[in-house]
Amino acid sequence: MKGLVVYQFVTYIRSHKYIPPVSVFMMLLVINYTYVPNPIMDSYSFTSILLFFVIGWVTISLFHSEDEGQKQITIIHAKNIREYYLALVINCTFVAFFLSVVAVAYPIIFQAFTPGLHPVHIVKGFLAHYSLAFLSIALSIFFTRELVKNHINSWWGVISILIGSLVSAILTEANIINLTVLYWILPPLHYSFKIMSVDDQMISFNTDVYGYFGWIFIYSMMLIAFFLMVAQKKRSFK
Repeated sequence: MKGLVVYQFVTYIRSHKYIPPVSVFMMLLVINYTYVPNPIMDSYSFTSILLFFVIGWVTISLFHSEDEGQKQITIIHAKNIREYYLALVINCTFVAFFLSVVAVAYPIIFQAFTPGLHPVHIVKGFLAHYSLAFLSIALSIFFTRELVKNHINSWWGVISILIGSLVSAILTEANIINLTVLYWILPPLHYSFKIMSVDDQMISFNTDVYGYFGWIFIYSMMLIAFFLMVAQKKRSFK
């Protein structure tokens, strides 16, 4: 597995497909912190949403870094379709982790925040970025070429599901959608909004924080497990 992960990462780097999404994210990050000082939690909340969309872009580009022929050869060498796709997901999480660290560290390094930064802000900020990035990966993989053959449909599908998830989160947070069952079905972005929509003076963790972030990760892992199962079933019927 380690060799497969390294191979896929090197292939992605050599494809240069990471340059557009990473460049766009860095540019938006710089623009967002051009004027200082900035509120801490609101800024982190905004850049976590930006990362949510950028990681969807990264996921599609990473899954498509090999051409179809090379992909089939790699799968044969991997000997297990689940390991092949799991390795791709792991690489996506590495990129998500790196960009989450950058998003949290950048305004601290360049002193772009109002006074009063506390370690709690940094931890919450990182969890907000990484949890939404992880959720983005889990949603976006369903629109890779394993399940969606048309390249254009892949991009439209990812854009639609990410925007739809954001809109549903906003409606849920505003109590426009208030059905308990939907809290368990819809992508749980609204939990991140709930955590991050606090005053900068709030420098303690309440018990809800662990549950909210925990559910985002659990929900994402269930989606990834479902994707791996579907991808394996689909390949067995070929």
